[in-house]
Amino acid sequence: MTTNFELFTTTALIASFSAVVSAFIGYPVGNWMAGLGQRTKRLVSSLVLIPFLLPPFLIGLTLLPLQATEINSITGIFWIISAHVLMNAGFMASVVAASQVPKDQIEAASLDGASSLRARLEIELPQQLSGILSAALLVALYSATSYGLVLTLGQGQVETLETRIATAALRDLDLGFALLLAGLQTAVTLGFFILARAIRAEPSELFGGIESTHRKSRLGQIMSLGLLVAIVIVIGGVFLRSWSMGPGLVGNFMNLAGRGTRDVLNVSVLEATGNSLRNLVVAGLIALPIAWLASGKRRTSYLVLLPIGISPVVFGLLFLVLSGYLPTSFGTSWVLVPIVQSLFLIPLSYQVMRPARQAVSVEIRDAAMIDGAVGWRMFSSVEGPLVRKPITVAAAFVALGSLGEFGAASFLAYGSDATLPLVLFRLISRPGAENLGMAMTAASLFIVLVALVVFVISGDSRSSRRDRQAAA
Repeated sequence: MTTNFELFTTTALIASFSAVVSAFIGYPVGNWMAGLGQRTKRLVSSLVLIPFLLPPFLIGLTLLPLQATEINSITGIFWIISAHVLMNAGFMASVVAASQVPKDQIEAASLDGASSLRARLEIELPQQLSGILSAALLVALYSATSYGLVLTLGQGQVETLETRIATAALRDLDLGFALLLAGLQTAVTLGFFILARAIRAEPSELFGGIESTHRKSRLGQIMSLGLLVAIVIVIGGVFLRSWSMGPGLVGNFMNLAGRGTRDVLNVSVLEATGNSLRNLVVAGLIALPIAWLASGKRRTSYLVLLPIGISPVVFGLLFLVLSGYLPTSFGTSWVLVPIVQSLFLIPLSYQVMRPARQAVSVEIRDAAMIDGAVGWRMFSSVEGPLVRKPITVAAAFVALGSLGEFGAASFLAYGSDATLPLVLFRLISRPGAENLGMAMTAASLFIVLVALVVFVISGDSRSSRRDRQAAA
């Protein structure tokens, strides 16, 4: 039996290695992306960010056919870290591409005799480091809380804190032990935040408009090609299964209105989608205003970022326990799910909004306040138009994050309130080509939605950034 220390160590090592490898790959890929033309860069950025916004369990299920029938804990951890890198390397690359140094600094260094490598190491990297470290922190936190992915690719051979929490609470009904493990999970998170304070990590913009002055390196090209090929294989596998499994694509689409073979579902996929859409609206109405207020503060609010590192499984467990002390009408209500989701969607919104809000000139705010612009008027007339793009990005990420949330919903959403990820996981975990075909078809629609959203929000990034710089 795995000890608590081993669970703690496994969780921390998986998160740390995932962040380091993602940053190692993301840095050259991001610099390569920055040197692309605007249209090509927009297309590539959309593609590499798709895995980052997909539910982790969906990535795991897509990679599962590539695994051997039987694995051990070492190979299981390798697959889990590989999946994390596939999901997060594109995010790291986007942060690097958005944090390029202005051309005049590089040109001045070149005139002084600095080589391209020296300019990158001594001028660019120090200015990019804060954003890279902040993004790596998020990757580590995401990797420490990918319950569905570990559950899928670990095949029971890899246990982390959150998988054991779920086992203790849902199978063994040992809430005391589950709460103890929840404390250890939080300790992992606090460790990352202590490190963040030590290195003074700050958020960086996700989309930027400054082009790189460096020629594309061979290393960056090779790593970029490898990442793009891997993403296409993963996404292509989902689409291929939606065509080949069950009655085919058309039949699978029609079956989404049903409940699967032998009615394995409590609600249809379409009904579950409706539940998820309802949840995302409520979660967005909670998360976005709070993130907006926090992002306007001078100092980085680590308290706001903290929930993103606490496992949704932990939140689900805590709210499940608390629901017994709440009025029945509220404790069993569907509204608990979006409330919990908003707790870890606030940090994501904050991470996107903060750089843009901090870029708005203090003089502009002061002048607006002198003219009587406060509260809603300040937002609608002054700051809102200047940071419209980051607000849109944050709203899109909140929507997609809520739609794909799995961990907390597995504790709190049941019966007729089941969400789309829970329904997909149940379909895939039950035998039958029809069930798998339905799941892959719904997953394909999710991928298309993510691709469209990312493609739209990644457009016009240069004009958005230029507007804020002009205002400053």
